[in-house]
Amino acid sequence: MVILRKKIWVISFILIILTSVFVIKYYNKGNNTSIENKKENVTSNEKEKPKKIQSIDFKLVDMDGKQVTLSQFKGKKVFINFWATWCDYCKIEMKDIQKLYDETKDKNIVILAIDVGESQSKVKNFLDSNNYYLNVLLDKDQEIAKAYGIQGFPTSLFVDEEGYVYSGIQGGMSIEMMRKELFLK
Repeated sequence: MVILRKKIWVISFILIILTSVFVIKYYNKGNNTSIENKKENVTSNEKEKPKKIQSIDFKLVDMDGKQVTLSQFKGKKVFINFWATWCDYCKIEMKDIQKLYDETKDKNIVILAIDVGESQSKVKNFLDSNNYYLNVLLDKDQEIAKAYGIQGFPTSLFVDEEGYVYSGIQGGMSIEMMRKELFLK
């Protein structure tokens, strides 16, 4: 009985190995041409430029009550971050956004942190308690967030000098990711 079990186990093991080898050989044989095609497609896709999406202009009020439009920053890269004070990921990310703001304030880059759906006093308390002084705009009615289809916080959009959105990321980012999206070293 024990010998029979060992034989069954050995035969099963050999069958599994043979089946695996057959599947691997068959898969590789059938995909050789498609791998070449994939190489050609990658090469041709690398030559194509990504499609640009026109940004939606907006007019919002900053923390000082001054009206700010996106279009006034044409000719500069704009990093737009949609956030809220109750969002834990936003709180973590905001530290890096402030650092990036400090690094880039004298460059051709604008950072706009758009608080969505909260009062000016609540946002001011948050900023003051954390010593943040970057450009914060208020989207109290959530109209701009809706226009851009923002479904979660934080969400960041990157707009080129011509006013086209070239990248968007939903979820928290590190300062290294932000620098990469802005093509900074």
